[in-house]
Amino acid sequence: MRPRVRVVAAGAAIGIISFASGALISRGSASPGAIVATSPSPQASPTRSDEPIEIAPESEPYPYEPAPPQRPSPVDGFYMRVLTIEQMGGHQLGMPFHCLRCVPYSVDAGVQTLLLHEGRYFLEHQLNRFRALGHFVVRGGRIAFYNDANCSQIRGSYEWELATHELTLEVIDDSCPYVDERSNDLTLAPWTKIDACFTGIKEWYPALVGC
Repeated sequence: MRPRVRVVAAGAAIGIISFASGALISRGSASPGAIVATSPSPQASPTRSDEPIEIAPESEPYPYEPAPPQRPSPVDGFYMRVLTIEQMGGHQLGMPFHCLRCVPYSVDAGVQTLLLHEGRYFLEHQLNRFRALGHFVVRGGRIAFYNDANCSQIRGSYEWELATHELTLEVIDDSCPYVDERSNDLTLAPWTKIDACFTGIKEWYPALVGC
């Protein structure tokens, strides 16, 4: 396991969200794998509606294997982390950029978000515009990710722990191609659980479900 890096303070996260959201203005179509799209952006008031928002059918991960039932799980929620340029190797190595031919799950500096919702997961790297989605199942202290378009026939098995609003993943077995990019991405740093519906965030990939 690679050494973990520490996520910057919540105040820095809000600042980077505001900066990065203004920088990204293009939106891509909803499809499995890496696509171009906008990211969470702040607004003045909480996002709420009379009817809870659900994941649109076109955003549902493709079922290479049968999809799990849409049932709540103990890990469901909105998660975020922020990695600085210094943590990623400094200005010479750590500057994020949009690369159409880069390997999936390559981690850059900036805001990354993870939505876990009723057996569906959606990952976004805000600044380099990488996105991934798939299904997951939780059994006890283990979680398996699968139906990922980047490695559609491979399940990744991880241990998980959620304590004090911090989700930590530890790889057990994940042979997704591109060396260990997926497992490194998911485990590189803890994910902070937030209430995205009440933090002034306007958008979340793919939706502010349940708000």
